[in-house]
Amino acid sequence: DIARAQTGGPPVQDGAPTTDRPNLRVPPHSAEAEICTLGSMVLEASTIDIVVHITQPDDFFFPANRILFSTLVEMHNTGKPIDLVTLEDQLKRAQLLERVGGVDALVRLAEGVPSTANCEYYARMVRDKALLRHLIGASQEITLDAFESQDDPAEIIDSAEHRIFQIASRQVGDHAVRLKGLLDQAFETLQNADGSITGIATGYNELDELTCGLQNGEMIVLAARPSMGKTALACNIAEYMAVDDNQPVLLFSLEMSKEQLTYRFLAARAEFDSQRLRRGNISPEDWTQLQMAAGDLESAPIFIDDSAELNVLRLRAKARRMKAANDIKCVFVDYMQLMSPMPSKRNESRQQQIAEMSRGLKALSRELQIPVVVLSQLNRGPEGREDHRPRMSDLRESGAIEQDADVVMLLHREDYYHRGDPDWAIENPDKVNVTELIIAKQRNGPIDNVRLTFKPHCIRFVKYASDQMYGI
Repeated sequence: DIARAQTGGPPVQDGAPTTDRPNLRVPPHSAEAEICTLGSMVLEASTIDIVVHITQPDDFFFPANRILFSTLVEMHNTGKPIDLVTLEDQLKRAQLLERVGGVDALVRLAEGVPSTANCEYYARMVRDKALLRHLIGASQEITLDAFESQDDPAEIIDSAEHRIFQIASRQVGDHAVRLKGLLDQAFETLQNADGSITGIATGYNELDELTCGLQNGEMIVLAARPSMGKTALACNIAEYMAVDDNQPVLLFSLEMSKEQLTYRFLAARAEFDSQRLRRGNISPEDWTQLQMAAGDLESAPIFIDDSAELNVLRLRAKARRMKAANDIKCVFVDYMQLMSPMPSKRNESRQQQIAEMSRGLKALSRELQIPVVVLSQLNRGPEGREDHRPRMSDLRESGAIEQDADVVMLLHREDYYHRGDPDWAIENPDKVNVTELIIAKQRNGPIDNVRLTFKPHCIRFVKYASDQMYGI
């Protein structure tokens, strides 16, 4: 019995986890599967490429087997021949032979393999037992947190979910795919496209033509100086997706309350004066207009989360749940710089904190395979330029945002810098309420500018029309 031989002799598994207390259960493991996996690697070196795709050193329960696995992989990677003699020599040189149980242990490896053809099955058994051990460890940590932590219960739940998700992500899949299969998928997509966009429509045709819509798995950054209309444009896009295209959307609002956003959505949809709406200055005729807009909105799958003190871990956990429950098609975050740092990052620089948030949001888009639209502040750079036009280098506090983003859109309204100046409006009628949406970066497409018309009374962006001026 190979398992008995391995676990019965102390020299074979020196340092293996043990317990002298009979009431404690030994963590899940399979000595047989570990022996068979390592034996297959010794007898047939070609199996190593199969095994390393499935397991990693700490998947092995016994420390001696971790050493053997790492040694065999190192020998394979450096092109050394592998058999019992060369393995023994390599372990002697590294002064590790006695730690794995000596020559007798190596002989048992070779003798203990029924068939190297089953190496993949053995390796998966090793990995599956390791996953169970990680689950046990995570559950113990979660239990300890629940008993002793002073954190908010919601924080503990989010942390628990993150631990479990990390374990799930340890399952190594077949990520390398032959190009032929990808080409077949691409041609099928092209045949079904009929010249239309391949992503989710924003409601702005010129923007959709430039980007082919918001693409799954991409992080789209919408950045501007304060009061340029970042939130308004994000809400307008979310409204189109949910109301006109019936796509469920999730909006994380760290700046405005859900009540404030409700008024924003209502004013924009009805194209009703937002100031009059806030004051309640509504005539009987206006009620019909507002009720029609409310009817459109109340049936739309728009979800708003205005939780305070939201960090990237909690945001990802919430988005994951909403995706599972409501099949969310797009996430909006308003805005990144208002997110809280992770507790472990509170003593780090703001640049490092923002970089972690950016990486987390990019990972969210990849994980859920949906577009994630992230609003971001720009620094004061545009205000020091004569034309006030923003640049990607103005992204506030971290170059990581620029690196992680698949698309960077910069919002610019020149008339904002001349508000209260009637002479400028008269001299520049073509710039009043005209917005430039500068596509400063697009990983998979061209960069260009898109013009929109801003309706300030209802805080809405519409398709650019040169013969229309609002609020002059």
